[in-house]
Amino acid sequence: MELLRHDVQAATERRMARMIIYSRAGTTAFLLVPLVSWDRLALPWAAVCVALLAAVEAVWFAVRAWRGGTLHDPALVWADVLVSVVVMTVGSRAALPHERNVVLTALLPFCLATSAVLGFGFGWSRRAVASVAVLAAAWTVSIYPNLTQKLVSDLLGFTLWFLIAVLIGRELRDLAGQTVLAQRLAEERQELLAEYKRRQEAMRQRESAHRAIHDDLLPIVERVAGSPSLDPPTARAARRAAQRARRFITDEHATAFADLMAEVAESAADLGLELTHVLRVHHDPPPEVGEVLASAAREALNNVARHAGEPKGVHLYAAAADDGVTVVVRDRGRGLPEGPVRRGGGMSRSFAAVERHGGSWTIERPPGGGTKVVLRWPEGRE
Repeated sequence: MELLRHDVQAATERRMARMIIYSRAGTTAFLLVPLVSWDRLALPWAAVCVALLAAVEAVWFAVRAWRGGTLHDPALVWADVLVSVVVMTVGSRAALPHERNVVLTALLPFCLATSAVLGFGFGWSRRAVASVAVLAAAWTVSIYPNLTQKLVSDLLGFTLWFLIAVLIGRELRDLAGQTVLAQRLAEERQELLAEYKRRQEAMRQRESAHRAIHDDLLPIVERVAGSPSLDPPTARAARRAAQRARRFITDEHATAFADLMAEVAESAADLGLELTHVLRVHHDPPPEVGEVLASAAREALNNVARHAGEPKGVHLYAAAADDGVTVVVRDRGRGLPEGPVRRGGGMSRSFAAVERHGGSWTIERPPGGGTKVVLRWPEGRE
């Protein structure tokens, strides 16, 4: 962005410098006009010297401004002011006193261009205003004693050329800034459009992959996993593959906790359990909380595999939002024996870890038989 702004501003400064170069070169030709009336001049060689000085300065001005590409050059501006003052004072003395107004009329365009140089080079500043005042004073002294109404018009010209140059320079520089902003906005729009197209293409490819998995691959894998002739390890691997495929086509926005719970769900196949799981994870809990909840859920599945008996069907439900997490493991096995529920073995360690991290757990005997383990974080979450 900064490089673009610098390039545009530099290009604008070069254009303004070239505008003044053309003006300076064009107005220099007016200094040849007094030489046409050579016989009527009091000091014709003074007019020649002034014309030569102006021509040399115009060439030097053009070379320096063209190479520098800017009018923000104090040496360039001060030299132009000095030459204009010399042109006024010396050039006016080339004419007889009563004809100085006529000669200075030919010199006026060259001197007015200096006001424009001040406006573009220094802008609205004290030194620029003071320099314009010096030009006006030098012009008044040079035209003396022909102090007519035309003097007011000439002095107004110095002021207006300066003000117009200041305003034009300001407008051009503001336009450069707006150009930079417009280019940046255009680039951002192009980037957004490209990103939108990439996302659309990724979504299209994902949907195509989902359809292929759901319609073609998943039915075959599930049929293989349910085949009674398949050996148990292969059947478990097939069920795990089916679960992963189903998770891929349903959980488009998996989170770290969702991945943990998906691994817990996949481990059920190794335990010989027929698991149905629902994961609704919209917000991750702290990593250490997610680990202990996943460990407790895995231990609950181990208990189902060891103690629930037949059938081996089990349901796993996990929901995580910004206000907390709930994990439920529900089986329909033989259920718990009568009496209070006691923690032991792995449950003692993993469930205690849930409590240490600010969570809670319950083991229930739901209607219809089986066992229901509920893990909550933080404690008291409904």
